[in-house]
Amino acid sequence: MKRFLIFSIILLNGWLGLPSVVDAAEERLIAVVMANTHQRYQDIHTVFVENAQSFCGDSCKIYVQTPNADTMSLRNSVRKAVALGADLIVTYGPSASLAAKAESPPMPTLFADVYDPVQLGLVSAKSQTGRKMSGIRGDAPIQALFKYFVEVTKPQKLAVLYDLKSPEGLLQKAVLEESCSKKGITIISLAVENPKDHMTPLKALPDNAAGLFLTNSEHTESQSNLVMEFASSRHLPVLTQRAGTAEKGAFMVLETSAVEQGEKLAEMAGQVLAGKSIDDMPMLIPRNVAFVVNLKVAKEYDIQVPFQTLSVASRVVR
Repeated sequence: MKRFLIFSIILLNGWLGLPSVVDAAEERLIAVVMANTHQRYQDIHTVFVENAQSFCGDSCKIYVQTPNADTMSLRNSVRKAVALGADLIVTYGPSASLAAKAESPPMPTLFADVYDPVQLGLVSAKSQTGRKMSGIRGDAPIQALFKYFVEVTKPQKLAVLYDLKSPEGLLQKAVLEESCSKKGITIISLAVENPKDHMTPLKALPDNAAGLFLTNSEHTESQSNLVMEFASSRHLPVLTQRAGTAEKGAFMVLETSAVEQGEKLAEMAGQVLAGKSIDDMPMLIPRNVAFVVNLKVAKEYDIQVPFQTLSVASRVVR
C-alpha cells in the first residue's frame, strides 16, 4: 500500500508549517500528537523534524495532529494514529502522553516535555520505561529552583498558583508543599478553577507573600502575561519552570532546552525504527538545564542577589 510522505504541522492562527506533501513512498509512519496550546511543543517538534532527516530521508512520514488540550480530543488523535497504522507515536506534553497511555496503542510511544513522567505513571521508577513507552522528560529538579529563591529572599510565605486540571501543576504544588514544610515556610495555595480566569484566585493573595510560584499548565498559557502584570503591580517576584518566562518578567526560572529534547527525541525515534525495543530504552534525563535570573526585576523590586547565586546562573536578564 502506497502512502504519501507527509511533513505537516497543523497549527492554529496561521502559523506556517512544512509542506503537507513532499514525496510519495511506501515506508514507515510517525504519528505526532500534541495539544494546540504551547509554542514550546512546536519548537521541540521543529528540531525533531530537522534531526529526523538523518534517519528518515524519503523513507518515512511524519503526520502531526494538534487537537484541543482536552482528554477526549487527544485520545481521539491517538486512535487516529493507530487507525493509520503508525509505526511510532510521538507525544508532546503530559496530556497527550497520558492520552496515549490510556489508549495503550500496539505500537511504541515516545514522549517529550513532560514533568516527572514517573509520578505521572508514564514510566516506572525501576525500569524508567512504560508499556511500550519511553522518552525524554522536560523538567529539572524544582527543589533547586526553590533553594536558590529561599537563599535570596528568605521568605516566610510563598504563594503557589496552580491549575486544578493540570497533572504537572498539581505535582509541582505537592513538591513545593513538602519543601516549604521542611523550611518552615507557609504555602498560600491559589487554585485556578477556570483556566481563562487567573485574576480571581490572585485577588485572594495576601500582601505579605514573598513570592509567587507559577506552576506548569497546558491550559493556562494565555494567562501568563496577566500573571506577570499582576506580579509587577505588587512587586511580587515570580519563580517558575515555564521556559522563556524570565524574558517576560519572572524573577527566577529553571528551564530545560527545547533543542536538546528535539535532538534526543529524534535519536530515540531512529533507534526504534531501526528495530530497537523501546523496553530497552530508559527515559532520558535532560542535561541542558538553564537557571535564569532576571536582574532587572531584582533591581526594580529591591532584591539583593548575591554574587554566589549569579555565579551559578546560566543566563542573566538585565
